[in-house]
Amino acid sequence: MGENPINERPWLFGRAAPFSEPIATDRPSFSLSPGTVPRGRIQFEAGYTFSFEDAHPDVQTHTFPETLVRVGLTEMMELRLEWPTLTFMENGKDANGLRDLALGFKVQIFQQQGLRPRLSFAGRLSIPTGDKDFSSDRLDPELRTILTYALNERVGLFGNVNIGGPTSQGKRFVQVSSSLGLSATIRDQLTGFVEYFGLYPRDVASGSGHFLQTGVLYLLSDNLQLDARIGAGLTHGTDDVLTGAGLSWRF
Repeated sequence: MGENPINERPWLFGRAAPFSEPIATDRPSFSLSPGTVPRGRIQFEAGYTFSFEDAHPDVQTHTFPETLVRVGLTEMMELRLEWPTLTFMENGKDANGLRDLALGFKVQIFQQQGLRPRLSFAGRLSIPTGDKDFSSDRLDPELRTILTYALNERVGLFGNVNIGGPTSQGKRFVQVSSSLGLSATIRDQLTGFVEYFGLYPRDVASGSGHFLQTGVLYLLSDNLQLDARIGAGLTHGTDDVLTGAGLSWRF
């Protein structure tokens, strides 16, 4: 699809870049995508997640609207804002409230060439703005390394390797996380994926958590996308079922 100069409009750093490719999102997978939003453009990504853990008592969690706002600053860099997500938890003693807001960035480093994969970095800083039951009460940093490799025009590998300093039960700890997945274009508007991801450890008082999920992304138009996913934890103490859906839009 060729560039459309009619879509250009004024922007802080010159003129906004025209759209040359369909929308690419950072949901619903655990992994972030390597691309950034075009310069001068804004992208909203939102959704809902339900998870269930077979425990005593059982734990059911609902989170929405999971809003991520992405703003293209330059051709290779974007600003990111994660708006506080509302969480409802049912585990015998119901709790609900907002999680912490987060600010971040993503920058593209280099494109795929030969055996070298495409590489990007993303940084995130969680800010203690949430309600008592869902806030860490501290600034929590995270850095993500984003790698992808297209095997052909329809199939590709993707993954992240991350390190963060979250806070749990008033204690900061080092958390490494990673993911590895395979994506495939099923038809022009429909893409599917399967993905492993893990947290090492899950919490200051827990061991590692391993998860497997699959999902689909459907393009309603070049600038509007629906998504859905379903997965499960592979280790004791993780969610037995997690599922969700979302909508993404750019302009």
